[in-house]
Amino acid sequence: MKKIILLLPIVGAAVAAHAQSSVTLQGTVDIGVNYVKGSRTSLTQLMSGGNATSKLVFRGIEDLGGGMYAMYWLESGFNADNGTFQASNTNNQPSGATPANGMSFNRRSIVGIGGSWGEIHLGRDWSPSYETYTGKFDPFALGVGLGLNYAGGINPNQVRASNAIAYISPKVFGGFSVNAQHWRGENASGTATSGDGTGGGGRLMYDNGPFAAAATFMRTKYAAGSAIYRSLAGAYDFGPARFSFNANKDQQGTLKQSGWMVALTVPIGVTQFKGSYSGIRTNQAGDPEGKKLALGVVYNLSKRTAVYSTLAVIRNSGGGTYAFSGVTTAPNRSSTGFDLGIRHHF
Repeated sequence: MKKIILLLPIVGAAVAAHAQSSVTLQGTVDIGVNYVKGSRTSLTQLMSGGNATSKLVFRGIEDLGGGMYAMYWLESGFNADNGTFQASNTNNQPSGATPANGMSFNRRSIVGIGGSWGEIHLGRDWSPSYETYTGKFDPFALGVGLGLNYAGGINPNQVRASNAIAYISPKVFGGFSVNAQHWRGENASGTATSGDGTGGGGRLMYDNGPFAAAATFMRTKYAAGSAIYRSLAGAYDFGPARFSFNANKDQQGTLKQSGWMVALTVPIGVTQFKGSYSGIRTNQAGDPEGKKLALGVVYNLSKRTAVYSTLAVIRNSGGGTYAFSGVTTAPNRSSTGFDLGIRHHF
């Protein structure tokens, strides 16, 4: 009996410590039938992530007292159609691309501290421009419906950056927030490419009620010419429908490209109808250009499970050869894509 009484304070302390922290396991499994066709090749396959990225997420938070907390976020993308994990990048350079041979937290791998003043993150994080390409502004954001202006990414950290230090402010003045980041290429000094993969950027965002808007700027150093990203995005929910857009202007060295997307989302009961029209143009010979029309529907079977379908067409001009992933098309010819799948959040 004495042993039990002596153990009670220890058990109580453990319960109290547990109450001050939390760990969450969540994720998504998304698989669909995907058909894509170019003027030269076509492909039919099972595809992962037509509506939402298949992923595993481990999140935790610990109360440090005084309004402070510690947190971590580990997010691993995987291909649900074949069970493999997705590749990552170690140094924000083409040389840092890692094969998808095993589990990697390629989507996010951070630890940080936070409080009423905001959060500081360390690790592989979403870059400032990430938000402008997500479902907040692009109703498809994945699969064959993804805005064409996202095509032709110039360098590996257009969406995520490794070896990053980030500050994310709380919302102030009714909805404004700031995201400021710096990332490192981590090359040895004394060479012409020692600065490759090092850069930084920021995002100013407003998100309050039916209206959201974001403006971002990013720059990453390369000996061949710095990669620069500029983007704007906005959205307004009218109730019966939600209008959104994003636009970007990117460059590296002498290569320049600009793109845009406008979209409309219409929810009717448990069904969501969506459509977008997007385009991209570069300053290469002939000013190659592509434009995409995408139409889709999502039917929610429950709060966590949905079936979806998307049909999209790309038209090229100026010598453009834009096509859906996995196929090729001749200059100035079109490409067609179709998705039909099921998505489950857990």
